[in-house]
Amino acid sequence: MSRFLSKIIILLLTLLGATVLIGELFNLHIYFPLNIAENEKIPYHRMQSIRLSLILTFIYFGIRYIFFQSHKMYPIQFFNIYLKSLTICSLLVFYSFQVAFIEYYFVIFFFLVSTVLHFASKPEIRNYFKK
Repeated sequence: MSRFLSKIIILLLTLLGATVLIGELFNLHIYFPLNIAENEKIPYHRMQSIRLSLILTFIYFGIRYIFFQSHKMYPIQFFNIYLKSLTICSLLVFYSFQVAFIEYYFVIFFFLVSTVLHFASKPEIRNYFKK
C-alpha cells in the first residue's frame, strides 16, 4: 500500500515540477502549492528553505561518501533524503523568520510525504531460511 501511495505522490510532485518548469518558459513563477506569481517575488523564506535543504543534502552525501562505504541508492531514497532535509530546513527557517503559522502547511506536507517515502523506500526484509 505504501509503495502505491508513494508512486501517486511522486507522480503528482513530478507533474507539479513539470508545470513549474513550463510556467517559467511563459514567465509565470509558480511556487508550492500552485501559487502563481506573475509580477511578485517568491517568498524569501521559501527560497532559503530550498537553498539550505540542497546544502544539507550535499553535506549528507558528502559525509556518507567520505566516511562510509558507498552503495547504490534508488532514486526514491535520494528523494526521501532531500524531502527530509527540506522539512528540517523549512522548519528552522520558518521559525527563525517568524513566519505566520498558516505557512507551516508547507512543512507539514513535506513531512508527511517524506514519512510515506521513508516506509516505501525501505528494503524488504526477506527470510531466506523460511521454506
